[in-house]
Amino acid sequence: MKWKSRVLPLWVGALAGVIGSTGLSPLAAHADNPDAEQYRPQYHFSVPDHWKNDPIRPVYLNGEYNYYYLYDADYNGVSTQTAWRHATTTDNVVYKDGGIAIPEGTSFGSPMAGSIVIDTNNTAGFGAGALVALVSVDEGPTNATDQWVYYSTDGGATFTPYSTTTPAMTNPGPGLHEFRDPKIEWDAANTQWVALVAEPLSGIDFYTSSDLKNWTLESFFPAPSGITFTECPDFFQMRADDNTLQWVLGASTGGSMHTFAYWPGNWDGTTFTPDTTVPKWLDYGDDFYAAVTYADESSTDQSKRFLKGWMNYWTHPNIAKSWTVDGFTGTDAITRELTLKETDGTYRLTSKPVGALDDYATRKWDLGDIEVNGATDLDYHGTSYRLDTTISWSDLDNAAIKLRRSPDGTRDFTVGKFDDFVYVDANDPTMYRENHAPYDPQATSVHLTILVDTTSVEVFVNGGEQALTMKSNLDPTDTGLQLFTDGGAATFSDVTITEFANVSGLADAGSAYQDFESGYGSWTTTGSAFGSAPATGTLSGQQPVSGWLGTNLVNSYLGGDSSTGTLTSPSFTVSSPYVNFLVGGGNHPTPSDLLNGFEGSTWGTGWTATGSYSGQGPSTASLTNQVGAKVADTYVNGGDSATGTIVSPDFTITRDYVTFRIAGGNYPWTASGNTSVQLVIDGNVYFTATGDNTTTLRTVGWDVHSLRGKTAHLEIVDNSTSSSWGHIMVD
Repeated sequence: MKWKSRVLPLWVGALAGVIGSTGLSPLAAHADNPDAEQYRPQYHFSVPDHWKNDPIRPVYLNGEYNYYYLYDADYNGVSTQTAWRHATTTDNVVYKDGGIAIPEGTSFGSPMAGSIVIDTNNTAGFGAGALVALVSVDEGPTNATDQWVYYSTDGGATFTPYSTTTPAMTNPGPGLHEFRDPKIEWDAANTQWVALVAEPLSGIDFYTSSDLKNWTLESFFPAPSGITFTECPDFFQMRADDNTLQWVLGASTGGSMHTFAYWPGNWDGTTFTPDTTVPKWLDYGDDFYAAVTYADESSTDQSKRFLKGWMNYWTHPNIAKSWTVDGFTGTDAITRELTLKETDGTYRLTSKPVGALDDYATRKWDLGDIEVNGATDLDYHGTSYRLDTTISWSDLDNAAIKLRRSPDGTRDFTVGKFDDFVYVDANDPTMYRENHAPYDPQATSVHLTILVDTTSVEVFVNGGEQALTMKSNLDPTDTGLQLFTDGGAATFSDVTITEFANVSGLADAGSAYQDFESGYGSWTTTGSAFGSAPATGTLSGQQPVSGWLGTNLVNSYLGGDSSTGTLTSPSFTVSSPYVNFLVGGGNHPTPSDLLNGFEGSTWGTGWTATGSYSGQGPSTASLTNQVGAKVADTYVNGGDSATGTIVSPDFTITRDYVTFRIAGGNYPWTASGNTSVQLVIDGNVYFTATGDNTTTLRTVGWDVHSLRGKTAHLEIVDNSTSSSWGHIMVD
């Protein structure tokens, strides 16, 4: 196998169905359009533009979850007034934008956080099934924050204030500006509504109501020792794995941790009594804040809930490159599935990524078990994926995974186990931070599920017993992946990497480019495979065909398996993220592109050489696994003492893999006197390979799918003067 790139397609076949034009893949779009957004997450929810912060607890209505969040269309480095923006989802992965539901400017102030309930029994008098919201309204820089009632009778598209002069809950002040973030929950046992409102510098107020408009203060939950403020309270009832229903109070906090704290306990209708005032933590990362839980409508016994959090914190939204480069700042953590487990008389929440995310998996690599003692670079590059593995060891100091590693090795995002904690380390000069989650120091294994996206890393430990979430500010070229140990060896078992579709815009219906219901239209054909018109189903002699839409489909079996030809569309402008179609039939990928066969008298057209290899060319050989008569052999013109480089012309990466065969000296790159093949982009070495001290050519395949569209070149480097295999052979 000579120098070539080959494609490993997901779907290849000769049977084409309906085509809906919704654009090209995001990687190709970014490569072809330098003005495209570089820091838009692939599979996390993000604000369309400008600013978002607090999520509002979603409600389920008419078969979909209605999600609202604080949005500032005027954001320019400082968030002042916010609106409530609306989005809908059926699976908590793909969201459809619904526009502004509560505008930022009102006659009585600017809406802030709050919550919504569906008033099924018309307790508020706005109509059975109306959506009723309790909203914090900031009445100006010198005034207090009160809680106001809004309602919606159009399915949550727009909300109307119940009163523009009188709040439902007056600030207990006087002048207490920090009085906000109401959260409503139905208390079935006491037939009443319960609302929690944060007094962030002191604790949480509990109110009750029968009609959602008139509220009575019942009790106060003081912030426990060590917590300097509490925001965005959450309150819900959940069935634990011991089949008991438990009340849980949650809040986003300040102090030693800036994340979601929670307390299981008892609610008697007026007062919440925690099992212990010591907080439990749902996430140990810096960037999981203002989180809200909401009912999983498929969980009829209340044993599962969803969790949504703002993946940011107030210390760094303005230095995020999504803002400075692409003009938006605001991303949510992946929606999580919550369960409540009883252990030794106490209750703990576990969280894991929403199961529906798997429905958007596009590629998966099973890398098996990898033994590591030191550093092992994997032949995978990417900025958006999930990595799963179980790490086991007998005696070592540190076992880690270095994600999003820069080509020069100076930047990465490290996740690992050290001493008595699991950690995430944002080794990034612009946003350096490190977070720890406690872990048994006597343990000899840990299972990690790591969600990596364009600007974030989320770590789930042992199936969700712990989680750590952190933003990143890494460059799109930071794509490397390395396994690492220190002070001993470890086994990284069942290493799998899964990539997902770019979900941005998937909820928006694409426009049909060609459905083949009225012939081929302006498409053109050659040969005999496609005939003069689409087929209407399975053809005579063909295996059964299924799954097409409409009446007609393209079927290249016209004329039988031996027929050949092409069907070509007219040119069109790509204006959306994806081109979608249905395909089946034979698996016959497009042939590889040969970059160089090394069969001529020179290194090849456009190739250059330095040192001993200038003016030389390929050598005639008969090595094991050789293709053709010649190979590139750095033994030429001086033997083992010959040194220099053989460099390809620049080329654009258009396929998923670059493959070649290599033999000879085992002197890896970065070591003095290396003999290696290198893939170089913008002066940075992305991939490298060396020989194994034999004359047997072995196949090397570099996965370059995430680098599509990049300009690259190859270098065959021999810096070794050793008399023991001081050369390499490449084919």
